[in-house]
Amino acid sequence: MSTSGSAADRYIGKGRELVKPVVHGIARRALPVVERASGTKYVRERAAGGNIGGSSKKAAKATARAYTKLATGLRGATSEETDGWTTAPPTQEVTAKARQLARLKAHSALSESLARGVSLNTAVVDAGRSLLAAGHQADAVSMGLNLRRKPGSEEAGRALLGMAYQRSSDPSVAWAQFEPIADRDLIVAAAEEYYPTAIDTLGNDALKLLDSSVDSGETERWSDKAVLRTVESAFCINAFDHVRTLVEARLDRDADKVEPAVHYELTRLLDWLPGGRHLDPLPTTPGKRNFGVLSYDQPGIRSRNVGDYIQTIASMGHLLRYENLSFTGDAGLTELFAKLRGSIKEERKFAGPEAELNLVEVYRDGNVYQDIPEDTWYIAFGWYMHDIFGKSFNIPFHPNLRPILLSVFVRYPEMLTPEAIAYLKKYGPVGCRDWQSVAVLRAVGVPAFFSGCLTTTVDTLFPTPAADHRSGTLRVDWMKDGKGPKKKQTVTAIRDKSFPENLELARNWVADYAYKYKHVLTSRLHANLPARSVGADVEFEPKNKSDSRFGGLIGINEAEFDTIRNGILDKLSVLIPLIATGASEDEIYSKWVEITADDMAAADEYLAKAELPVSDSAAIAAAVDGVDLPTADSKTTDIFMTVAKGEAPLVSPAIVSIDEHATANYRVWLPSDAVNEAQADEIRSNLSKGTIEFLPPVSFAGTVNDPEFMQALLLALFSDHERLIVVPAAAEISADIGELSSVELGESLLAAKHDVRKLRSSGLTLMRRIASSFGDDHVGALDFVFASHAGMNEDFVPFDSQVVVLNLEALRREGVAERVIGLMTDRGVSYADALPLIVGGQYSEIDGEWNVRAQWEAEDRPKLVNWQRQGRYFGQMAPSR
Repeated sequence: MSTSGSAADRYIGKGRELVKPVVHGIARRALPVVERASGTKYVRERAAGGNIGGSSKKAAKATARAYTKLATGLRGATSEETDGWTTAPPTQEVTAKARQLARLKAHSALSESLARGVSLNTAVVDAGRSLLAAGHQADAVSMGLNLRRKPGSEEAGRALLGMAYQRSSDPSVAWAQFEPIADRDLIVAAAEEYYPTAIDTLGNDALKLLDSSVDSGETERWSDKAVLRTVESAFCINAFDHVRTLVEARLDRDADKVEPAVHYELTRLLDWLPGGRHLDPLPTTPGKRNFGVLSYDQPGIRSRNVGDYIQTIASMGHLLRYENLSFTGDAGLTELFAKLRGSIKEERKFAGPEAELNLVEVYRDGNVYQDIPEDTWYIAFGWYMHDIFGKSFNIPFHPNLRPILLSVFVRYPEMLTPEAIAYLKKYGPVGCRDWQSVAVLRAVGVPAFFSGCLTTTVDTLFPTPAADHRSGTLRVDWMKDGKGPKKKQTVTAIRDKSFPENLELARNWVADYAYKYKHVLTSRLHANLPARSVGADVEFEPKNKSDSRFGGLIGINEAEFDTIRNGILDKLSVLIPLIATGASEDEIYSKWVEITADDMAAADEYLAKAELPVSDSAAIAAAVDGVDLPTADSKTTDIFMTVAKGEAPLVSPAIVSIDEHATANYRVWLPSDAVNEAQADEIRSNLSKGTIEFLPPVSFAGTVNDPEFMQALLLALFSDHERLIVVPAAAEISADIGELSSVELGESLLAAKHDVRKLRSSGLTLMRRIASSFGDDHVGALDFVFASHAGMNEDFVPFDSQVVVLNLEALRREGVAERVIGLMTDRGVSYADALPLIVGGQYSEIDGEWNVRAQWEAEDRPKLVNWQRQGRYFGQMAPSR
């Protein structure tokens, strides 16, 4: 009791201290005030010569006064001349103040909860959730680490860490913190994160935990969001009975006692369970082949992007161009098909086979939950995949579907599981909308070629008028200034419309490009390509030209555009008649392989041209020529310590911690400018088993002792060594580092720990992220993608390059230094990204306790805690007991 009481007092005091700068009542309302207080609306209107009434002036001045009153209580300079009428505060200032206030509000959540009589553990969970929602991961981790070190608050600390790691890391990392918690009230408070993490980590084995909570009545005390997040995870492992139990129990409450947004989502989820409307049998016509029309509903969220429906409109033109082809099935679709039949371009019409297709609506991202009739063919195009609740992908598709994989964009390489790869191989080759997807698929062994985007063919449904009466300019999600008509391609209201209604809306959007506006300015791919298809003059300026969606679709001339369009038209003109007349699956897919053979060969040739840059080995040798290089000593462990900017004060404690636990001789090598000689002597005076040495100054690529190039040159600097340990100065070491010197390397190029961060779980994703950083150099980005994916046959998990054991002989043999430095100098890739990219999966795993990065993971008995580029605050990893 005394421990808990003192902890409560400590956090109440912390909350009071944080709230001091502003009045507590203002703090609760401050963020909206800050956002309103800039007065930019009024300044903009005045500059434009607008007539602003007295009430508007008064409101502007009032919000400006509120802003000034609040902002002066927060850290940092505050604009004194702000009046909301002629002068608004700088955007940078408002952003900084808003961030400070968000942090303040998050911290004050703890004291507010305690003041309401909430238990300390529950208050900690509330505060942590508030911190994380405001983006203050380091604060939450620091608080969690400190709480975890004390017996009286250990479980609260684990809950806070589990919540933080659920957002940032692999689910198993978060579950390692949640699993030991026994306090049921704490589990209930953290149920929103606890149970989804359990399910995401353990799968069906977690259901017994859920059963226990239901049987005990604990779920009645869960928050509405806890129920929603848990049923989402349970849904993704097909635990439909558990989903139904939790959903129906929560919906049995009065509607006004359930959060409206949660009530909506839970009600919607029932439609996706067995017996729900999405599993109603789709209309079929006996003896007729089924053909799917791609739609965009799924359990997680329904698309609100008009561009998706424009793609479907384009796909419909490939059926409607056949005059002897008729349609039955879905009433809404057949009615729309009949309506659009009269709008086919004369030059695109074919008599075609006399046949009838039964139309069914097929969900792109949720078809596995539909009752798809047997032998249903469809064109599988677009963005694959939009994940379901951020946890699973709808691939393989429903077993009754027969896809024509054309104009496919692979958004997440993580979707390419072994099952997905086998499925794509079965129905390939895959026609890809962009060249990046071609490279990704080929890197995992899936045959793929560049087809371009289906929307280039949407003009099939828009006959060219005798006279062009278009005029004016339309801006669609245009990021630059300009007067005139504007549209946004994301329209939330379309989620409440029927599929045929949304298709009509999409058709009307393209009609504006075809018949109303002469010029279109846009940042949207599916405004750019459809508008070009129907003859509008288009200026395409996306936010990032190197975005993975655009390879082969940006910067193309009219001839290249026509090649894409004609290629798609020609291929589907071969397959559609075969499908309509009932040809066998083998015949259709054999024909698909045949008609894509030239495109596959072109892709082979195109991809083979690119190579990653390789630095001149002579330049590397010259960088270390004439300097005294370290000499190997078989009885001494050699360690290179990286020292990033601002880390000089950390060098001494890091080396002393190495010495305290060392059982054999070692040498720590530092960059020549890491510390001065006096500081080095002071460090040496505290060492008993090792020494510190300095590497000579090294000049490369116009810089001296650049930290990144120093690491890349280690193979040359330690030219007669077999291995080298690399650790950061921002390390807390609590074990004998000699353990790393005996790590079994074998044929591996190095030993390191796999990266546990969510955004670093895939090598292909790493490559895509690097390519996207090329910005306006979309040609260079594409070259990089081709070259980096060449020779791959499977994905790999990147390692964390901050703590590694280098197999120097193997690295030299593979020319790794030349390849890494080539990427750094020619492509501007960081060393931290270049080394994992070049090494790929050719590394051995070290014990995970040898590189624990506190912002993303925790260990009970860490051997090395790595704080590099992380907010250390007051958190400590090792327990004090």
